[in-house]
Amino acid sequence: MSRTCAVCGKSPMHGNRVSKTYHHTRHVWKPNLVTVKADFGDGGARTIKICTQCLRSGFVTKKVRVPKENQAAQASN
Repeated sequence: MSRTCAVCGKSPMHGNRVSKTYHHTRHVWKPNLVTVKADFGDGGARTIKICTQCLRSGFVTKKVRVPKENQAAQASN
């Protein structure tokens, strides 16, 4: 699986790191990706890789796991 955000398409950037003495060394800047189980409107959930900025912006809602004992307590109320 590639290092690309499933929402915005952010991927690694390549370039040179330039020192004070102007020496160039190759460098790769990778996006901050997290694996999230996303909840889609039709009741389905899928595991996707998204960047943290998309997660914070609310483009995707995380699927929340509810333990069994909490489900029983909520059903009785």
